[in-house]
Amino acid sequence: MLAIVAFGGAVYLYQMDNQLRGGALDDAMEAMLKRTDVDAAIVARAILENHRDTRQIAALWSSLYWGFAWGAAVLSALAGLVLKVESFIPEEKLKRDIAALLTVSAALLVTVSTSGDFQRKWQANRTAAAELERTGYAFLERNGEDPRAFLREVGNSLQKRHLAILGTTESRPPGAPASSTK
Repeated sequence: MLAIVAFGGAVYLYQMDNQLRGGALDDAMEAMLKRTDVDAAIVARAILENHRDTRQIAALWSSLYWGFAWGAAVLSALAGLVLKVESFIPEEKLKRDIAALLTVSAALLVTVSTSGDFQRKWQANRTAAAELERTGYAFLERNGEDPRAFLREVGNSLQKRHLAILGTTESRPPGAPASSTK
């Protein structure tokens, strides 16, 4: 199980080292950050920092989700291999114990990944990063004109991300009573 977590961490670090964070947007926004128009610089920073954070979080959840999924597959396959290959471990009792440990570990990985909604968190952050990137390019296209208008889009992208992580489309907290409209 520790090897699976280490593998997931390695995948995450590999993704971070290889700049899977929308580097083109980073480069394009640098000019906006240096502008004398304070509002444009503030909005550019908000778009850029939220985009970077969301991409980093998406990479983390992706690493966890796929690390756990592949880890469970590998552990399950190893359990079958331990039971089938007779020259590997000659003692039947030890062989069954090892296979059982591998199988339980695989089941735990699937359970944690599923109950933790790793896939939904990864997809929510990936979608939000794409929306923030689109917002950044729209901001650049308008050359920072009316910069504060873009803050609404940033806020909406982040709100949709949070709601997707919660698994709802409503803006109220889960379990809170629905507001009555008359």
